[in-house]
Amino acid sequence: MEQNLPLENQKLNKREIETVQINLGNRCNQTCYHCHMEGSPSGKRNMDRSTAQKILKALIRLNIPNIEFTGGSPEINPNLKFFIEGLSKYGKKLTVRTNLTILELPDYSIYPDLYKKHRVRVVASLPSIFEEATDRQRGKGVFHSSIRILKKLNEMGYGTNGLLVDLAYNPVGDYLPPNQTQLENEYKEFLKRQYGICFNSLITLVNCPITRFKDFLIRQGRYHYYMKLLKTNYNSKTLDRVMCRNLISIGDRGDVFDCDFNLAMGMKIKGYEETKFWKIDFDRFQPEIALGEHCYACTVNQGSSCHGVLLKDNQICGDKETAKQS
Repeated sequence: MEQNLPLENQKLNKREIETVQINLGNRCNQTCYHCHMEGSPSGKRNMDRSTAQKILKALIRLNIPNIEFTGGSPEINPNLKFFIEGLSKYGKKLTVRTNLTILELPDYSIYPDLYKKHRVRVVASLPSIFEEATDRQRGKGVFHSSIRILKKLNEMGYGTNGLLVDLAYNPVGDYLPPNQTQLENEYKEFLKRQYGICFNSLITLVNCPITRFKDFLIRQGRYHYYMKLLKTNYNSKTLDRVMCRNLISIGDRGDVFDCDFNLAMGMKIKGYEETKFWKIDFDRFQPEIALGEHCYACTVNQGSSCHGVLLKDNQICGDKETAKQS
């Protein structure tokens, strides 16, 4: 890895896999303009039971501790319940990434109790503590629906009695997230004072300029501006910690990708384009990571990942004034 090379010309290889992300499909009850998976109620990708059974069998066999479920809205796929019940007895740490509002719909109201029973960590999307900004990105009524579900989760012990609920923030536009620690403090103070809501941690995410968000930027005439913003604030120190080094993403048909963004773009893991997840020999698995310009979204300032920033505050580099304005 050469620090002075442009990001897309770097050569990075995977290390030991610590996290498996399972994308159950792109069917969702929301249609957000930033969604890299292009989730919507009409989403066509949806994992079937045969694929889920093969993935589950492999996960039980493998010594990979962290399993995460995403979508679309993962609750829409009935295999989510199948996975949670099948994996929880094997000591895996399970995480579901939810949009919250799905949990108010009658067909999916069973999930909060299921999460509690199996001590599933919940990562919940809430792009703003203000109604107007959240509804602008995710749809009318989303903010207050999210608040109601967060209150219910608190009553069940999430964020209040040992069960983990983390919130995920992403910008409502073509700018970078503010400092994660500072924003987390503001979220906690405001949500507690205004709504009596508690949560564990805040995760800040940089919007990735692909699929639906890229189309949005192009329509606004802001794509080149946004790419310049990402490249100006590129921090090579993040390369050692980007999530794709220790993570593998599985698509709804069992294909394997370096991350959820590469999955959205159809960029399969190099050398494993024809290999399903359950066929991989992880004792000999250190493929080169497929990189592109979109990877700048994970490497700006403190870095960005599904688990939050990658570096401490004093490791930021790049255009500080641009970062301050965002």
